Amino acid sequence: MNDQQLQRSLNSIGKRCFVKYFEEFRSSNDVAALLEREEGYTFKACRSRTSHAKSIIKARREQDALDIIIRSKADALTKNKAAAILARLRA
Repeated sequence: MNDQQLQRSLNSIGKRCFVKYFEEFRSSNDVAALLEREEGYTFKACRSRTSHAKSIIKARREQDALDIIIRSKADALTKNKAAAILARLRA
C-alpha cells in the first residue's frame, strides 16, 4: 500500500472512526455490525470502512495512518487518542 492508497483508505474510513475502533479493527472480524449498531452507518458503509481499515493493518501501515491523523485537522480528542495508541504501538 503506497502513501496515496493509505490516504484514500483513511479518508474512506474516517479518521475518528479509525481511531475509535482501532482495537476492534485489529482483533475482531465482526466490526461492521458493531459500527452499524453504534454509529448508525448502513451495513454496506460499515463493510467498506472495515475493509479499508483491515487493509491498512494488513499492509502494516497503521502507525503511518495514526501519524497522519495526529498531523491532521481532526478534533483534539481523536488526535490525543491516536497519539496514545501510536505511543503504545512503538513501545
